[in-house]
Amino acid sequence: MNTDEARSRQRESDLNLSAGGAPVKSTTEARQGVTGHNVRYVLGFGVLAIIIAFAVVYGYYFHA
Repeated sequence: MNTDEARSRQRESDLNLSAGGAPVKSTTEARQGVTGHNVRYVLGFGVLAIIIAFAVVYGYYFHA
């Protein structure tokens, strides 16, 4: 085997190509996002804070 064939096989193994040539990635590799770190709680508390802030502004300015 010459060096070009070895490099080609190494590239294929690095890319994790399937038999059809399509790249195959694990779920973690394909996700490209952070899971965990309590992101849903930050989102929920932020939405709740905005709702409370809008209610306070409405009560202060528009409540007759």
